Amino acid sequence: MAKRISKFLGGPNPKINVEVFNKDELNKDNFINQLLVITKDDISSSLIMDLFGSFKGDSFIHHYDTFEVPAGAFKFENDKGKVVSNTKPFITTFGIWIFNVFFLRDFNFSKLFGGYVNKNLTKKEFGKIHQTILYGLMEDKIELENYKQFLVNADFVMPWETILSPAQSEGLLSCTKEIDKLKSKLLKENKEAVDNGDADTIGRIEKQLIAFAEEYLKDDPAMDSYISGAGGTIPNNFKNMYIMKGAVRNTDPNAEKEFEIATSSFLDGISQKEYSILCKSLSGGPYSRSKKTEIGGYWEKLIEAAMNTVKITVDDCGSKNYLTVTLTPDMFDAYIYSYVVKPNGELEELTSDNKAKYLNKTVKIRSTLFCKEFAKTGCVCNACAGNFFRRRGTDNIGLACAAIPTKLKLTSMKSFHDSTVNLTEIDPMRAFGFK
Repeated sequence: MAKRISKFLGGPNPKINVEVFNKDELNKDNFINQLLVITKDDISSSLIMDLFGSFKGDSFIHHYDTFEVPAGAFKFENDKGKVVSNTKPFITTFGIWIFNVFFLRDFNFSKLFGGYVNKNLTKKEFGKIHQTILYGLMEDKIELENYKQFLVNADFVMPWETILSPAQSEGLLSCTKEIDKLKSKLLKENKEAVDNGDADTIGRIEKQLIAFAEEYLKDDPAMDSYISGAGGTIPNNFKNMYIMKGAVRNTDPNAEKEFEIATSSFLDGISQKEYSILCKSLSGGPYSRSKKTEIGGYWEKLIEAAMNTVKITVDDCGSKNYLTVTLTPDMFDAYIYSYVVKPNGELEELTSDNKAKYLNKTVKIRSTLFCKEFAKTGCVCNACAGNFFRRRGTDNIGLACAAIPTKLKLTSMKSFHDSTVNLTEIDPMRAFGFK
């Protein structure tokens, strides 16, 4: 099985001076020197293929290989408009270096992150990076045209997945031989629970098998798309393809068993005995999309019709009421551009600049729930609504009121692609705030 093993390739060749990137002169002696002066305009699909593509099992370099960036090599414009650079050498991968150049540095986005972003670029991490860029756009720290080109670049690199993260490998296609050994053992040990459709037991078996598979395939390049989250998820896509379909809710409300268990995987093929169970699983997604979306969709239209005339009409209604909120990272993003009531009664807008000051702190926040203007005119003030809308250049906020039913609708639609049964144990005392 091919292994994904990162190699440290050192630093630039001290005997070579490269001032401008030239793809035609790229070779084993100067490629680090060349990449240190590369710009986003030099980066193309053909270059990525030449650098990272595998030909007869061999690549020029790998995107996960590491090298040393010498002091002063990564230059960027800081938030004060001054060109600065790294004061100390650091180790990074070639893939992360290309990402910083192509998506951040040359759009003048690096200042939003204090310089170089040296992190594994999973789906979750890229989401955080994108969110920071959006905050920069909202706060007039970056140019709109640069953000537009950032989005173009994001679409442009999608075909590179076939080069950087192959979807299949010999190890991945043959992994069920090893997984099935453990699966047979666990199913035999829990035969009664499986026969009775015990979804909780099958969930624990799946977790054991997933842990085994992740360890077995940890160095397989084809796992990158699953590990990163960019090409499917391990608990859903990988599990169904290489481990088992698992628990399927019975479509008959009068059935004796709420769940039936399909132990076949898609790669090995669905057994004749379990074919009907898989057919039942196909009804869950279409049902969610066609039936469950009516709840969110109806309330979305109802709220939009009722609230579309709501506007921000005054700066501050003078309300003394507020919400008390602990600004965890997720909660901060939900309340950004709202106004915090300071101890002296003054208001301070939450932005990315004061995030460190308020993160994980319990604060008082103005809310439209207590807006005096709404009671008078059916409109709201900016202090209670938050400054998000005026940053966008509008006082018409009514259509934003449908955010909750819209979320409900989209969640139901998303379940069309994921019929995995997830069970969660809830402590009622904690859920209701008694712990």
